[in-house]
Amino acid sequence: MKKVPILIAGLLVLIAGYLYASPYLALNGIKNAVQEQDAEKLSSYVDFPSVKQGVKDQFKAKVAKEMVIEDNNNGFEALGSMFATAMIDPLVDGLITPEGIAALMAEKKDQNSTEANTQEESNESDDLVYETGYDSFSDFHVNLGNPEVDKTIKVMLHRDGLSWKIVDIDFPLDDF
Repeated sequence: MKKVPILIAGLLVLIAGYLYASPYLALNGIKNAVQEQDAEKLSSYVDFPSVKQGVKDQFKAKVAKEMVIEDNNNGFEALGSMFATAMIDPLVDGLITPEGIAALMAEKKDQNSTEANTQEESNESDDLVYETGYDSFSDFHVNLGNPEVDKTIKVMLHRDGLSWKIVDIDFPLDDF
C-alpha cells in the first residue's frame, strides 16, 4: 500500500526532470543535425513563420533607425530606404526555408570536402561560447557569442507540446 505514493512521487520526479531537460535535449538534437548536415532534421526544430517574421522585423527596424540617424535625408536616401524595406520580405522568405537551410548545408558540405581540415579550422568552433536559460516555463534562450568579438546572437526556443522549436533569432545588426 505504501508503494503507490512512492511510485507516484517517483513518476512525478521523472516527469519534472524531463520537462526541465527537454530544451537541452532539443539543443543537442539541433547540434547533431548541424554536425550531420541534416537539413530535414534541423527543419523539424524551427518554426519558420515565426523566425521569418522576427528577422524581417529586425532588418526593417535597422533600416528605419538608419533613416532617422541620417541628418541629411534627401529624396534618394528615402527612395533607397523604401527599396531596401521592400526587398527584405522576399529575401528573408527565400532564405529562411527548409530548402534554404538544405542549400546552405550542401554548400558547407562542398566547402568541407574541398578544403583540408587543419587544426586551426577545427579550433574555430571551440571559440564559440554559449549561455542558456529559461525565460519562463515555455520560453528558453541561447546566447551564442565569440569572446574575441563583442557580438551575441540570441536564439529563442518555445515549448511545442513536449518538444521545443526555434521561434526567433536576434542578430547583432550594429555593423550592418
